[in-house]
Amino acid sequence: MHSLVIPAHNEAKNLQKLLKKAYSVLKKTKEKFEIIVVNDNSTDNSDEILKKLNEKIKELRIVTRTKNPGAGYAIREGLGKVRGDIIITMDGDLSHDPAEIANFLKFLKNYDMICGSRYAKGGKAEMTYSRILVSRLFNLIFRKLIGIPVKDFTSGFRAYKAKIIDKIELKSKKFGIFIEIPLKAHLAGFKLTEIPISYHERGFGKSNLNYFKQGPEYLKVAFEALKIKLTK
Repeated sequence: MHSLVIPAHNEAKNLQKLLKKAYSVLKKTKEKFEIIVVNDNSTDNSDEILKKLNEKIKELRIVTRTKNPGAGYAIREGLGKVRGDIIITMDGDLSHDPAEIANFLKFLKNYDMICGSRYAKGGKAEMTYSRILVSRLFNLIFRKLIGIPVKDFTSGFRAYKAKIIDKIELKSKKFGIFIEIPLKAHLAGFKLTEIPISYHERGFGKSNLNYFKQGPEYLKVAFEALKIKLTK
């Protein structure tokens, strides 16, 4: 069974298009699937939109959070609800194309985790030059510290086998979750690789990610992973 987990904060204008496309893609796999949307403290009409979509998409499961907002909290709660043995995560703002899910599933036959990469050969990133520069700098630091063959730790688009989540302990509260999962999976001995993805400007709304504000949490996760590596 495939479990798609999507954290969403005030994504009412993006959810309908995203979920209809994700449903269509997963339906074509001929495998059982579920779509878990974690509505993370939204103040728009996301709840109303999701309930209407649930009438048509029976595979949709809605998780509503009303405290402790943050991507890390949301993803951890979503992962705790999965029933599948294959997990896919993606952003709720249309920056990731559900059509690429099939490619992730194909590569999972030989790996435990597939990271979607904006910076691998063939990848694309519709981002400002300053954001690309800061993102690449953080990713370079993580790669050098841990020695992991992944160029893009901060992308939320990836697929992995559920056994990884059973094996590692996740602690991140916010966007640090995106680097915590691959770093700890690698240190736990799981086989990782990355495939190119196209990252698009979000459909509607404003991103909550600020690399300078998020930097301390990223570095905290990286040094925790380094500590684990050195004690092995």
